[in-house]
Amino acid sequence: MFEILDAHSIKGEALHSKDYADVANKPYDFVITLCDNAKDECVIFEQQVNQLHWNLTDPKPLEGIKPFQDTAKDLIERISLFLLLNSEENGTHVDPSSFFKLMSDPLRLKILMLLKDEQDLTVTDLKNALDESQPKVSRHLALLRDTTFLKDTRHGLWIHYRLSPSLPMWIKHLLQIVRVGNPGIINVEKNRLKTAQQTEQ
Repeated sequence: MFEILDAHSIKGEALHSKDYADVANKPYDFVITLCDNAKDECVIFEQQVNQLHWNLTDPKPLEGIKPFQDTAKDLIERISLFLLLNSEENGTHVDPSSFFKLMSDPLRLKILMLLKDEQDLTVTDLKNALDESQPKVSRHLALLRDTTFLKDTRHGLWIHYRLSPSLPMWIKHLLQIVRVGNPGIINVEKNRLKTAQQTEQ
């Protein structure tokens, strides 16, 4: 195990397990448990403590060094994602149920995907891309704007929409996953948008 710690520049000589009594009176922002036994024991933490459970396979009873390497790799990936999504810069709170409710509508999802790709679009751009009426597109844009998912700015006669820069990192990350995991989700819409923009020129 020390070989794995050394490979990641972690000094393991002073590391040791602690009893809950040794840490019970300290404040915590997050508690992360790594096995089912620890998960059951950690119900004693107060409700306001944010708790996560990562059920990792214990490498100790397994043969060789590879199980320890796999566990270290898994932990590094999970910790990196955790730090990315829970940094101090992500202070804006968004109710996950509100976000998924908005994304459940196919038209709103495509609006978010188009803005993810194009970054800045007008109502006319979105109307052309989605092949929907302007009032319908405007209603969905208003809903997304009113729930702070979009930011709008006026340039002359035109109002431009973009994803809000204050979106929490977990939402930005999720939108990226949806986009990358579904490469063809807005192919038709992007072709319509390109054709309309070329016609206007």
